[in-house]
Amino acid sequence: MNIDPVKALDGKVERLKKELKSLETRIDHAQTDAAHQQLSQANQLKDTTRKLTKTNDRVTELAESVHRLERLLVALNRKVRAGETQKADFDHWPEIGEAQLAKILKGQEAYARRAFTPQEAKDTRKAIAEYDRVALEAIEAAEALTHLPPTAEVLWRKNYQQWRSITDRERPEAPDDDTHTKDTVAKSAGNEAIAHVRQLIRARIEDAVARDLLFPAWFENVLGPAAPPGKADDWLYTATDVVLYRLLHGITSPADALGPAPEEEGHRKTLHDRLTGECADYRRP
Repeated sequence: MNIDPVKALDGKVERLKKELKSLETRIDHAQTDAAHQQLSQANQLKDTTRKLTKTNDRVTELAESVHRLERLLVALNRKVRAGETQKADFDHWPEIGEAQLAKILKGQEAYARRAFTPQEAKDTRKAIAEYDRVALEAIEAAEALTHLPPTAEVLWRKNYQQWRSITDRERPEAPDDDTHTKDTVAKSAGNEAIAHVRQLIRARIEDAVARDLLFPAWFENVLGPAAPPGKADDWLYTATDVVLYRLLHGITSPADALGPAPEEEGHRKTLHDRLTGECADYRRP
């Protein structure tokens, strides 16, 4: 032990420096090891990600292959059955005349038209009377403009504003009792016609199912080759409406059962959307 306190302190400083340098070296080594380990983990993660991507791609390829195989099997099954099975005819309906289809369409148009209730008709007639009164006053005010002296600016502005107030409005549509009566008749006739036509269509589909006939391609494309288990009655109801839709709207495509979706809102678009959704449910595995 050094007796001189200064030299003793210097000795401690030197030892501390050596220990600090040793500690720095150990820290550098630890950081280097950690960096190597992090890099190794990152590489392992990238490698795992690449493997997962390849696996997903392979699964997608297999799914597409299965889908293609299913379609090939369906096509092969149709060819085999076509050679030994009678075909169902859902495209020709001599027992359903154009007059019946026209009644159904007129009935649908009648249902689409908005009908006035008795109170709405009364209120509308009062609004029309008020509009006619104001319009007459506005016309008289406009006619008076040509007789006003140039100095009558206030009166001129008043009459002009009165005329402008009626030009920005529209005369309410008058309730048509005759149209209401005709629509009532059209609805009744359309309901009777559609009930009769649906009965004929459903009977033919049920007969085709009972005899195991080969359905048309457009029928199987949209409804599948058979009714799903437990949904036979719902499937028959939808199938009947699909055939009826084709008859009403002149769809003749051998592959597309419903044709392109209508752009305009109305009964046809509503029915198209409903049938598309129902048929998609029947095709699900």
